[in-house]
Amino acid sequence: MDGIRVGLAFVRDATHVHALGMRKRATLFSFLIVFVATTGQAADSIVPSTWNPALAGDLVLDRLVTITAPRVKGAHDAEMAIVDGRAYVVAEVNDVKAGESAGWPEIYSSMSIVDLATLEVEDIIDFAKSEQEFENVTLPVGACFVPRILQINDKTLRCYFASEDPGKREAQTWYRDFDLETHTFSPTIHEAKIKTAAGTFPMQPQYFHADAEAQGFEKPAKDFGLYLFDSFKEFDGDLYVALNNFPGKQNALARVLDDFATFEVLGHYNEPQAEQLSESAINRLPDGSWMAICRNDGGHYHFTTSEDGRTWTEGEELPHVPNGANSKPTFDKFGDLYYLGWQEATKIHGVGRSVFNVDISRDGKSWERKYRFETTKSFQYPVFREYDGAVWLAVTHGDNPGSHKERIVFGKLEDVGDFPSQEGLTREPIPAPPVPPAVMKPGIPLFTDRSYSIREVPDQLQGLTFLRTTIDDYHAEVEKGGVLYALTPPETIEGAASQETTLRDLGFQPTDIPVFKLFPGEINQVRAYRKDVDAGEKFHFQKVVLLVAGEGVVFAESKK
Repeated sequence: MDGIRVGLAFVRDATHVHALGMRKRATLFSFLIVFVATTGQAADSIVPSTWNPALAGDLVLDRLVTITAPRVKGAHDAEMAIVDGRAYVVAEVNDVKAGESAGWPEIYSSMSIVDLATLEVEDIIDFAKSEQEFENVTLPVGACFVPRILQINDKTLRCYFASEDPGKREAQTWYRDFDLETHTFSPTIHEAKIKTAAGTFPMQPQYFHADAEAQGFEKPAKDFGLYLFDSFKEFDGDLYVALNNFPGKQNALARVLDDFATFEVLGHYNEPQAEQLSESAINRLPDGSWMAICRNDGGHYHFTTSEDGRTWTEGEELPHVPNGANSKPTFDKFGDLYYLGWQEATKIHGVGRSVFNVDISRDGKSWERKYRFETTKSFQYPVFREYDGAVWLAVTHGDNPGSHKERIVFGKLEDVGDFPSQEGLTREPIPAPPVPPAVMKPGIPLFTDRSYSIREVPDQLQGLTFLRTTIDDYHAEVEKGGVLYALTPPETIEGAASQETTLRDLGFQPTDIPVFKLFPGEINQVRAYRKDVDAGEKFHFQKVVLLVAGEGVVFAESKK
């Protein structure tokens, strides 16, 4: 079973864990010792010995339904509240292109209302858009990002969102109330507040950063990226959230004050600052202490603990999450069990964020695998909510292997703690996804020997076909003459595999198309060249040149 396998993995890594323990605090080292002692005890296992977590994940995936509007091209990061048999799911969406970015003003916040009994979408209501006019204020230009939702009384859902325009102004978190009786939003919006040691301020990244900086945080301030991240959780009669500044790599535990509009920062957890920690999930352990799992853009997930929620240990890796990817984790408690969700770095058919694990535990120390979600359409940024004895989920899902943030799907995870029989059931093989046509659009795979996909495309190149081949050392021949574009990194980018000299020697001329980021990484910006070519012309390129067909041109990869 998976709990035993995790224990064996720990034994294999014992030397590494010992080294970690020698240089980390005693609190987490004690956690590891207990983990060793309990993981392999089959008599105390929660998961049946015949349970197949991947099959369990497949069965859940099969019953999920799409709840975003047909017009939506990109969607991400849903959260929800469930009231009187309906799920109210909020997400950031746009009608222009797949994916999401804080710098896209076309992103707006939307709510889908789903009937739990039928899984039918009863209504979809957009509640915050760039430059939207309300009775009391008009939003500025900018994305309405990372919405969150909370039931604040019998009649009202409060929906929060960040309005941001990176590099141009300080972001602000707002809220707008929804009437459960009339199913209408208030005509006004209001500023959320952040309370720090220095006072109470508009909920903006600058005040969050200043509070962390006063406690030794050294990373630079960002004017966007402050979000209510892991929300909302009640402990001892108080509501809490994990705050996050994603680009700034900041994390903190905050308490929701009685006005449901002010968030009091209790304690920051950003150590070690050499890592790139963000997007955490929190919970309380049986002894009353706190634990947070943090995404790490510099490596594996890190865990940190606190006795009081204010002072936190230095984060470190733990052996039961051995192969994590940089994506949102979850940390919930349903019934008597903790549910820890984390993105695995393993890729199904080369697709990123295609594996997500959910492990369960009685004590938050020894863990066993209950679900393993595997899908080439991605399974990322899930949210789980308990209602009337069942757990429901909403998750970001995709339609093709190039982009995986195109829709939100929703459905039932389980009756709390249930292990339905898997007798007679087997898994179906996951077919390799078809490779989309080589067309210049964001999200389209670029090469046959790398997993990179297109990030940006200038208007002049949108929709043109390109030659998908290896990233290095290929031959091409023009079959029909016309305009041929060639993209390569500028020589001015240090370390870039630029072929500008080669292109100029071949008669290509630079265009007036601005330099743009073809695929992720600053080194992968490219400049567009063009040439009028004739049928029969042949080219041989080393890393990196991407050929794009302009007017009239037909080309193909050729032999030497």
